[in-house]
Amino acid sequence: IQTKGPSICCVLSTTSCFAPRCPDDILAVARLCERYNVPHLINNAYGVQSEPIMKSINSAMEHGRVDCFVQSTDKNFMVPVGGSIVASGQPNIIKAIAAAYPGRASAAPIVDLFITLLTMGRNTYRMLLD
Repeated sequence: IQTKGPSICCVLSTTSCFAPRCPDDILAVARLCERYNVPHLINNAYGVQSEPIMKSINSAMEHGRVDCFVQSTDKNFMVPVGGSIVASGQPNIIKAIAAAYPGRASAAPIVDLFITLLTMGRNTYRMLLD
């Protein structure tokens, strides 16, 4: 990062992955990204249902740099493949992403998620998280 910093688009870390690879230490990565002013994107494909993973993302956001993180709707919300949720603690980043991707995606994944969450209700969803 010290020598290539200005030419680095971003650092991509992951919170969950298949063996034999281990998840990245996202707090350490976030601290490095903050130190060297490099954007940090987290692949949190499976992490929404994991309280420790979500806490680690929150900690990384509080103590380092996390520009955004992405979750798969199918892996976290029991809906068909094809959707994702991009989240950030910085509304301007979400606005920039939305502006770069207007009208190109199908509404089906968000409708599937909406119907699934309405059908489950808050109590059932929270029960599944436990």
